[in-house]
Amino acid sequence: MKRPLPDADTVKAAIDTVLKQALATGRRPTVTAVERHLGIPHATFHRHYRDLVEEHFLPRVPAPAQPAPAETISGRTEENLSRLRREDTDLRHTLALYEEAIRQLTLENDALRQHAAIVPLPTGRGTPARA
Repeated sequence: MKRPLPDADTVKAAIDTVLKQALATGRRPTVTAVERHLGIPHATFHRHYRDLVEEHFLPRVPAPAQPAPAETISGRTEENLSRLRREDTDLRHTLALYEEAIRQLTLENDALRQHAAIVPLPTGRGTPARA
């Protein structure tokens, strides 16, 4: 059983409500919010009410906030790049130190294994106790 779709006036009222809520909360209004408000799936809403979105909703959506001036962005970007390059250099140096330490430990381990005599340890079973 299909649920009847709301008429155009109900959809316009829902659009108005979502726009007012977005203005009050400082958020950007979305078509998804209108769909949720009406309880209609996106495909159905788009198929039946596309013209209302284009005529009644989109013209009333405020433009997105302007980005920061290019000078500020490029200054911060250059600072970030410099910092990241320094960190990269430091990390590469640290990695080289660790690689050398691992190499030395590997060589020492191999040398110890080759020269070590294997001595069996008493198990404690059947061995006479020392007095």
